[in-house]
Amino acid sequence: MKKTISTAYLIILFILISLAAVGMIRSAQYQSLALFSIVSVLWLVSVYLHFKKLNWPWYGLLLFLLSWGVFPLMTLISKFVLPWSADALLHNIDQHIFFGKILVDYFHYESYPVLADIISSCYFFFYFLVLGSVILYTVKRQSIAGQVFFNSIILLYSIGFVGYILFPASGPAFTVAPQIGGGGSITQMVTKSVNQGVTGMDVFPSLHTAISIFIVGYLHQTGFKKISLILSPIILGTIFATILLRYHYGIDVIFGIILAIIVLKLSQKWLNQTVYTV
Repeated sequence: MKKTISTAYLIILFILISLAAVGMIRSAQYQSLALFSIVSVLWLVSVYLHFKKLNWPWYGLLLFLLSWGVFPLMTLISKFVLPWSADALLHNIDQHIFFGKILVDYFHYESYPVLADIISSCYFFFYFLVLGSVILYTVKRQSIAGQVFFNSIILLYSIGFVGYILFPASGPAFTVAPQIGGGGSITQMVTKSVNQGVTGMDVFPSLHTAISIFIVGYLHQTGFKKISLILSPIILGTIFATILLRYHYGIDVIFGIILAIIVLKLSQKWLNQTVYTV
């Protein structure tokens, strides 16, 4: 793991954990105490490894697990700590870009249940894509491909978390364009499940977009070209779903795409620094 990426990530996590602690105290909602304690301990272990065993083969996986562990704690931050919401700002930016409307206003999934179900399935596939790639490159953790993967994915989460802190937003579905049911049974199942985990600050940039594009691109970079090609249409569906289901503004997706491109360029540079064989 690159020291600069590890350092930045641990600092960002410290900020999030500290803010979550403030939110927990202010709200007196201690049902998240167990998760908070686990995340805090894992963070302390990560700090120790950062200074003592930065090249430990499992270190990247540990940092990834921290990224998923800290997500539920963001609800405490958005509700009880952060004094403002960036929804209005993102809404206005979208209106300037997309001819007076926010991008989600051009799509109404309720009228197309079959299409909505297909796209919703793509959205939910994101979690399997991430877990599958993490498992793959954990197996390859001692190769350059595994090392570059975890550096890249942690860099993506680091930048994403900074965006969440600076521009906390709930997204159109929870502000100006609420979901009103409809769609097919899969859509209703997916939206119900996803809505239960919404934190109120995880919108800008769209990490669904950035991470999906990165993983498919990285699979191509590391020799899994057929798998990358097969996954590409699903990923396009995932990105479209962030808009169709009203979880993101258009500007979130644009920045997610830009972020993915930048990190893919970095990952290719890092891969080229040594010979790699699948």
